[in-house]
Amino acid sequence: MNIEILNPQRLAAWCERIALPQDAIHVLVQLAGDIQQNGEFHQLFEDFYTQTVLPNQWHTQWEDLPMHPRVVEQYGDQASLFYFLAYLSALPHAYAFYQAHGIDPQIFDDTMADLRVWLLANSATAGKLQFASFPWVWRHLACKLFRLGRLQYMLIPFAGGVTALRHRQTGAVTLLADPNLPLRSDGHADGAGNPPPNSNFPHPQLPPGPVWTPLYEVSQAGWRGHPINPYGCAQKKPAFFPSTQWEVALAHGDPVLDMHIPASGAFTVDSVRDSLKKAQTFFAQLEPQVTPRALFCHTWFFTPQLQTLLPSQSNIVRFQREFYLYPNAGGPGFLWNFVFGETVRDFADAPRDTSLRRDVLDWLASGKPLFDMPGVAFHGPEDWGNQPYMTDWDRHPLADQPDEETR
Repeated sequence: MNIEILNPQRLAAWCERIALPQDAIHVLVQLAGDIQQNGEFHQLFEDFYTQTVLPNQWHTQWEDLPMHPRVVEQYGDQASLFYFLAYLSALPHAYAFYQAHGIDPQIFDDTMADLRVWLLANSATAGKLQFASFPWVWRHLACKLFRLGRLQYMLIPFAGGVTALRHRQTGAVTLLADPNLPLRSDGHADGAGNPPPNSNFPHPQLPPGPVWTPLYEVSQAGWRGHPINPYGCAQKKPAFFPSTQWEVALAHGDPVLDMHIPASGAFTVDSVRDSLKKAQTFFAQLEPQVTPRALFCHTWFFTPQLQTLLPSQSNIVRFQREFYLYPNAGGPGFLWNFVFGETVRDFADAPRDTSLRRDVLDWLASGKPLFDMPGVAFHGPEDWGNQPYMTDWDRHPLADQPDEETR
């Protein structure tokens, strides 16, 4: 079988196109030559290519890619590069998809440049040329994820258990709590703020009180459940939302536009707005039969405590405030990995060389919790920058609403 990526000239051309470093290209070309010369490993490579790459049957679980014992035995530290090379064999097929759908080649280059980003990041963590981000990059190679300006996007079914209701007249949005997610007395998810397992992070001082389970009831008359405020805190008193005044804006399984934030590029309100405009046009042309019900994002930027730790005009805070957050049993690990890096695991020895690092360490040391949340947004690029959900809540908080209040 002729596999294009094993041809040294074609391999070098594809690697240069996605801007891999020359030293990495040299190692990959040597590896490809070795595979070509060794019948056993050429067959193992071909098997992976025909069973995974061609049918788009990727390793999608967030766990290490299973590697054949003979590949590990033969290549040792370079075993991950054997599979990275196999993933790169999808590039010609991905490019053919872009051509067939009339997608700008620049979008291909921008999207696939993420392979370089993660090769460098994984190698920096390992201290040698390595690749580990297989559970992430299959999306790029399967043409599920696209970089459009500053952000990356995918059309996915909404996996959250919350339900969003929209007022038929005003357009106001309210989220109702997930009935399958236990909550603690402050309205956050049970477990939110717990330190990572086997870490020496300080244990946060969490609010006392019993854990409770939200109710969620649907009838022809409407919905009864526990409203969540835009900062991601569920209210313990339920409320009733009549169907004459409210309609479902988002439910589990509905299509959403999933947003991701690559590390490179200026991150401003304007850059996000421009990216959203591109995404709106792009997906309307690529999949016109699918209309996203909302934007979805789950990022360390959505650590609500950052609104205290960072200035209000910080681009991270401004981005967070564009979304309606909802409860999640996250912890400090998500933020930690991006602020300190995955190689820094010891709280006591963590560097204090930036103001954010110092603030995070002092916050945790004082017993305060840090945790991430997912968020959804229902406004488009024309209204981006208005921060509608949190701003409206700040003006008109619905505190201490009585049980069975009709909204």
